[in-house]
Amino acid sequence: MLSFDFKLLRQIVCLASAASLASACGSSTTTSTDDVTAGTSDATGDTGADIAGDVSSTADAAANTLIANGEYYLAVNVVPFGGLILPFKATLTASGSLTAGGMLNTLELRAVSDKETPIYVSDPIGTVANVPVAKGGAFTATFSDPILIPGKASPTGSDVHVANFVLSGTISADGTLCGDMSGTVVEFAKDVATSTFKAVPWGKQAATPESACTAAVVKHYPGIATCPTLTTGVNTFTSAERSRRFTIYLPQSATATDLPVVFLYHGVGGDMSGIVSDTGFDKLQATEQFILVVPESERDANGIAVTQTEWDYSAPAFTDDNPDLVFFDDMLKCVSGQYKTSAKRVYITGMSGGGLMTVFTSFNRASIIAAAAPFSGGYLFKFPSTPNKFAEMVVWGGATDSAYGQNFDLLANALIPALRTDGHFVIQCNHGTGHKWPAEMTAADWTFLKNYTLGGPNTDFTTPLPAVFPKYCSVTP
Repeated sequence: MLSFDFKLLRQIVCLASAASLASACGSSTTTSTDDVTAGTSDATGDTGADIAGDVSSTADAAANTLIANGEYYLAVNVVPFGGLILPFKATLTASGSLTAGGMLNTLELRAVSDKETPIYVSDPIGTVANVPVAKGGAFTATFSDPILIPGKASPTGSDVHVANFVLSGTISADGTLCGDMSGTVVEFAKDVATSTFKAVPWGKQAATPESACTAAVVKHYPGIATCPTLTTGVNTFTSAERSRRFTIYLPQSATATDLPVVFLYHGVGGDMSGIVSDTGFDKLQATEQFILVVPESERDANGIAVTQTEWDYSAPAFTDDNPDLVFFDDMLKCVSGQYKTSAKRVYITGMSGGGLMTVFTSFNRASIIAAAAPFSGGYLFKFPSTPNKFAEMVVWGGATDSAYGQNFDLLANALIPALRTDGHFVIQCNHGTGHKWPAEMTAADWTFLKNYTLGGPNTDFTTPLPAVFPKYCSVTP
């Protein structure tokens, strides 16, 4: 896992930027640029009024027709993170007009979380001033200081910093703003330059806010039509219009009936063989009667993960519009079609990013999964209520359980009460050794999972737990 010295990173960001940006790295105003005709903010005090139609900010304040002053709901689609949507509250003042050009006199951002009612709105996290707007509405607003998305507004519950945060867009005649967003997510050292945004007057955002100039067309994927013949080892097929790989481990007696199926998901930066080696699930499976399926996240032609998150658990897509959920459905269909599996004994487990995918899938495939065991996992959205009350064993490493600057202790402690409130049976295991899969938990994992069948009847574990469970595991009240 990676760790960063934030102050050092900011110095590097500043030194690597243009000279004008470096000079502004100690301020919260915008950076200077030579191309003010494109509507770029200027920290030198030159408002670009000559380019913007000789607009006087004082004179035009009363005659502003550029865009209404006030509050806006600004949604950013962070494309490299699987289409993660980050909402902000933008407060702006403007002067001028679309026909002559003008100025965004101030643009202030606050982080927002839609998980709560009423929604959470942070203190200001970034402000730019004197952003020139060209004729027709084009502008570029550069936040010279990295912006901090506080944990309460971050999907993971941990602080996230975005350096070189830039909104480059256009003001439209309908009173909205949209365009491209760029920047670097510090904790992941990830460039998100392909991201987009859209801002609408506060209170007028849709239930699913738009986050680009062109409304997204939701793509629905049909399930796999014809399954290939599967073999022990690595298999490849097309799912949700993507080439996907997964490894199958068969028990000694693959002809047995009602075989359970366990899906094991790797984390960020991992792969199929790595998660098997880290957990020892192959050794366990060799002596037990279940089929082990180990998916791999989507990769490009060079074998590099397509998104930073590896799995699509961060985008608001929960059914056949989510490629990884469709991939899960297709794997299960093909495995069940070839082997004598039990439809009531489908289980899922995984570590870190795989733990996040485990929770995501258990909630959004609750009608299929009998039990789940996320290791250092969590859920990034408002917790749903599911008709099927599956069992879940939540395993994490305590206060030091952190990866990529994200606190998995917070995620676990939010997940456990949410599961119990919705009526799910929960065992919690805080091993207190950080972001890892303890070797002793593999046998406990399988013992927990195999105890449950979809729809029951099930007999829940009671305290004290069987000896296979480490002493740090307990039944959640």
